[in-house]
Amino acid sequence: MFTSRYLLIACFVISSTVLAFGQENEPDEERELGVIALQGISKPTYITPISTQTPVGIELRYSRLHMRRESWQQCQCFFRSGVFVNAYSFRNPEALGQSIGAGLFYEPILVHRARWGLSVRALAGLAYVSRHYDAITNPGNRAFGTAINGLIGAGLYARYAFAPGWRLLAGFDYKHISNAGVRLPNQGLNIPALAVGIQRYMGSSTLPNPQNWRNVDPGKRWMFRVMALGSVKVLEANKEYPERGYPVFGLNLIGGYHLTRTHVLSGGIELLDDRYFKEQIKQWTGRYQPYRQGTLLAGYEFWQGHFSFTAHMGWNVARPLWYKPATYQKYGLLYRFSNGFTGGVAVKAYGDNTKNFQAVAGMTF
Repeated sequence: MFTSRYLLIACFVISSTVLAFGQENEPDEERELGVIALQGISKPTYITPISTQTPVGIELRYSRLHMRRESWQQCQCFFRSGVFVNAYSFRNPEALGQSIGAGLFYEPILVHRARWGLSVRALAGLAYVSRHYDAITNPGNRAFGTAINGLIGAGLYARYAFAPGWRLLAGFDYKHISNAGVRLPNQGLNIPALAVGIQRYMGSSTLPNPQNWRNVDPGKRWMFRVMALGSVKVLEANKEYPERGYPVFGLNLIGGYHLTRTHVLSGGIELLDDRYFKEQIKQWTGRYQPYRQGTLLAGYEFWQGHFSFTAHMGWNVARPLWYKPATYQKYGLLYRFSNGFTGGVAVKAYGDNTKNFQAVAGMTF
C-alpha cells in the first residue's frame, strides 16, 4: 500500500513526465502514464520452504491511445499500446526472492465513456528473478530454472476520471513468469493480483465514429494456414551427460471455417521433431527410440483485424505408446500481413504447466 508521501511523489513524477512528452507538440492522441500497486491473491504451494504470503508488486506504464483509421483496422477496435516496467516481491526471500520485468502491452478498449472506461490488456516481456533453482543452494525452487525468464500476462481494468488529466485505475491483473521449458525445472509462477493505481493523461481522448470504416463484406468463409515452428530446450546435466540445448522444430497445418468474421472453428495436424525429447528417451530407456510426434488439433480462433488468438486441444496420435500425457493445450497469438504472411508465438501447455514457447511463421490463405 502507498503512503500519502509516496502518492504525492508518484503524482509529481507522472505529471512531469507526461508534460515533458507533450511540450513540443500537443498530441492529438491521448498519452497516459500511470503507477499501479499489485496485491497478489494466491501463493505458490510447490516451493520449499513454502510461501506463507502472497506476492506484492508495483508497475509503471506508459501508453498511447490509437484513434486513427489505419490503427483501428488492425483489430477492428480502438486500443492503447505501450511499455511497462514492474517489480515484484514474492515474500519468500530464501526460495523465490524478487523480480524485475519490462515489456510491451496491447490494450483494446471495451467501453469508453466521457469519465470512465473498461479495457482488457495482453502483455509480453522479460523478467529477471533474483533466486532460481540450484541443486545445492536452492533445490526447493521448482518455479524458475533460470534467472532470465519470459513474462506474459493479461488483465481487465476500469478507469475513472476524477479530475481533469487524472484517472483512477482498478482491476484484475494476471502474470505468468517462466522460461517455457528451456531449462528445467520450470513449473513457472502464476501471479493473479488486484490492481489499483493512478493515471496522468493528456491529449484528446474523444474517439471518432468508426461506422464508415467497417468493411461489410463477409469475405471468404474458409481459411488455411501453414506454419513452420521452432524452439530450443535445455536438458539438465547429470552424472553422465553435460547440460546441452536441443532444437525443436515442426510443421503446423490448420484449416478453419469462419462462423463470422471474428469467430473461427479450426483444426488440423502438427508434426514435431523434438530432439530434446529424443535425448530424454535415451536417458530414460538407455537407447534411442522413435520419438517424432504427430498431433491432431481442434479448437477455436478469435480474429480481430490482422490479429488472431488461437486455442486448440491436441491429441498425440503418433508418439511412444508409453508416454503420458497424450493430450495438451496449445495457444497462439498471430499477426497476418496483407499479403498473407503470418508470424507470432505459440505456447504448449499441460494444464497450468507451461512446457514450451515456440516462434512460428508461415502463410494464411
